[in-house]
Formats: sequence, structure tokens, C-alpha cells
Amino acid sequence: MFILAKVLQALGIADVGFALYVGMTQPHGMGTEYKFTGIGIVVFLAGYIVEVLWARGHE
Repeated sequence: MFILAKVLQALGIADVGFALYVGMTQPHGMGTEYKFTGIGIVVFLAGYIVEVLWARGHE
């Protein structure tokens, strides 16, 4: 479960990086950048929540 949490966090960070790339390379990419950033944040938070819940269960 810990590995799943870390994979989700890594995917969230990668998605935010991709959002930055899209925002910088597309002339009207601000809306798309916001969408990708929001998705990345949600995925990262899901991984963080899984990690916290897993750690609480193994105290």
C-alpha cells in the first residue's frame, strides 16, 4: 500500500510538471494548464491520504 501511495504522489508531481510544460508551450494553454494542475494535485493528495491511512493502520 505504501508503494501505491508513493506512485500516486509521483504521478501527481509529474502531472503538475506536464501542466507547466503545456502552459509554457501552447499560446492559449492557460485553461489546459489549470485542468492538468488540478488533476495532478488531486492525484497527489489521494496518494498522501493513502499513505497517512496506511501509516495509521500500522502503528
